[in-house]
Amino acid sequence: MVKSRWMAGLILVCMAVVFSSGEARAQQRSIKIGVMFIMSGPMGGYGKHGMQAVQLAVDEINRQGGILGRKVEAVYEDTKLQPQRAVEIVEKFIRDDRVHFIIGPTSSGVAAAVSKVATEKKKILILTQAAADSLTGAQFSRYQFATLSNAMMHSRSGAYYVAPKGYKRWMCIGPNYNYGWDSWAQFKAKLKELQPESEFIGELWPKLTEPDFTPFIQKILDSKPDAVWSPLWGMDAVNFIRQGLPLGLFDKVKFAFPDGAALETLMPLGKEMPEGVFVAARYFFLTPDSDMNRRFVKSYMDRFKEYPDYMAAETYSGVYFLKAAIERARSADYQMIIKAVEEEPLAWETPEGWKIMRKEDHSVLEDVIWGETTFSPAYGFSILKNIQSIQAELICRTSEELKEVRANYEKQLKERMKEKPGAKKKGS
Repeated sequence: MVKSRWMAGLILVCMAVVFSSGEARAQQRSIKIGVMFIMSGPMGGYGKHGMQAVQLAVDEINRQGGILGRKVEAVYEDTKLQPQRAVEIVEKFIRDDRVHFIIGPTSSGVAAAVSKVATEKKKILILTQAAADSLTGAQFSRYQFATLSNAMMHSRSGAYYVAPKGYKRWMCIGPNYNYGWDSWAQFKAKLKELQPESEFIGELWPKLTEPDFTPFIQKILDSKPDAVWSPLWGMDAVNFIRQGLPLGLFDKVKFAFPDGAALETLMPLGKEMPEGVFVAARYFFLTPDSDMNRRFVKSYMDRFKEYPDYMAAETYSGVYFLKAAIERARSADYQMIIKAVEEEPLAWETPEGWKIMRKEDHSVLEDVIWGETTFSPAYGFSILKNIQSIQAELICRTSEELKEVRANYEKQLKERMKEKPGAKKKGS
């Protein structure tokens, strides 16, 4: 009797060991991605499109056999546009969910905090929505890769686009954090280079999700600029445009929105969107006319019953960048992936066309599309006319520029350390 109980206990232990080891092997076989965007509130559409794009890409990849034969899984969290919450999500992803990679977030202000933690924890972060150029410039980290054109690229492309049009006196209204500041600074620098007679007569920095733009609009009207550079995005852009219409703002001043061709702006406005506003598109679902883009748009619409916004296309491309990087490295190990991408620029096909990941700054090399808004009865919202593609080679940083930006950033950090109260002086 004792012997039979002992044998039964041994069998149970063996079964538990086999089950747990099998479960561990299954977990080891899967590649887990932690996905974090703003998925609620007035800016939540950006994260919704990002999340849906990950779902679509992951399911496609798994149907094709996964990555190196390993299934891909994703877990999702809402950052609520809060840097501290995002930091806690990253820690949860690593500690509890055991993710291998992180995709997101939406806001560059949140991304700066996320990047710091991901770098400390040695987790690769794929930036598919945050667009401040400082993330791959001054605050470069080898653990992050940006798969979308950043604020600098859109600003420089915007300068190339508007320079021949003759607008001399410029203002800016943009979100009061690093994306907005970077966008304006880069636009000014490039426009002054292309059009030395340009004047910059003012800048306005409303808070993110500002409810009342009326005082800002009045300041623009009082200043009488020829044109305004506006990196406002999402519902901020929608509310700003709606509040400016009754005051005749867009009849009196030309506007350029480097994020204006987002469906998160065009669709809510519908017929309200003024004609002829200059807008840029990281991706617009009607272009390019390629097999891959047509397949992507159809798959996205069939599954989610809506057109893919640029945040969807960029995030979808980010998942496929990860697949291409892992396959080149023949491993999901972060060191091998970084080495594989840095040895030679990585090219992969996306709905936008072919993208190239640069080894110098882990930033994507791609063209930027600009055009003018025109209402389309067929779609019920404005689409782009007079489309112009600004070539990637004109708008990316050179190696010399990267060195200068990083050297200046290091210098600023050292100066801040010296200014801190109680900081040790050299030789003390």
